[in-house]
Amino acid sequence: MKQLLYILIFSAFGTSLSAQQKADKKIIDQATLRCYYLFSKKKEGAAQAFRSDTMVLDIGTQFSKFYDPARLGRDSMLSAKMKGMNSAGIKSINVFKASANKDLSSMPGTIASSTAEGESYQIIKNKKNQKIRVLDYGSVMSDQFVYEDDPGTWIWKMTNEMDTIAGYTCQKANLSFRGRDYSAWFTEDIPMNDGPWKFSGLPGLILKIEDSQTLFSFELIGLKQLESPLPIVVDDTKSIKCTRAEFEQQKLKQGNGMQINFNNGAVIIAENPVTYDYVPMEKE
Repeated sequence: MKQLLYILIFSAFGTSLSAQQKADKKIIDQATLRCYYLFSKKKEGAAQAFRSDTMVLDIGTQFSKFYDPARLGRDSMLSAKMKGMNSAGIKSINVFKASANKDLSSMPGTIASSTAEGESYQIIKNKKNQKIRVLDYGSVMSDQFVYEDDPGTWIWKMTNEMDTIAGYTCQKANLSFRGRDYSAWFTEDIPMNDGPWKFSGLPGLILKIEDSQTLFSFELIGLKQLESPLPIVVDDTKSIKCTRAEFEQQKLKQGNGMQINFNNGAVIIAENPVTYDYVPMEKE
């Protein structure tokens, strides 16, 4: 009976053990430069951002990886907790859907990961063929998805406008990409064809970029030349392959995240009651 309840923990939410936990990790490159970006998101018509997170861009000779280390850490902790549960020690299980508005955050020992907190994607750029690989999952604890993206030729329009960002002299360039218009500031003082998220294609590192509505904004807040190269790791051997369009459909159906509390054999699992509206950067 306990084994059946243990299985129901996952089926109640339509989830499985994270493929990210099951797959074998691969080192694809060594990063020599680490860039820290503040990513801010704002709702349309709002004056202030509702969410800001520190993202990392690790740049190697052949690949780069853009990700949210804090979000990945929280998700990994929750996944490990679920994976490590021993069904023999389970005395009772209570599962709550988001509609029950059950919040476990004040209970000691609760581990949570919210869809609304941070970015779950990992973006891998291949410098040789300019292809992009995106790893993400539809909801917390679901199987990981992966799709290959070919953004084509980046059609930047250079301007004569200059600015100083993080102490670097930058030039402004404009871009229309998949339904949004962007303004970027790049510096040739760091001659790397890279930037936050999927962006690249300029003769220098992109230090700041935002869309015309300032709904999405990335700005460099730190730069570190690594004395000892760090491995760029990809964990996708058991990810579900899909197209970008198919993945966007998965994101539209994602849940709000999960909370789990395990105390003396009593297990409480609840979907986060906080609502989450997914607003994609790519509208086309």
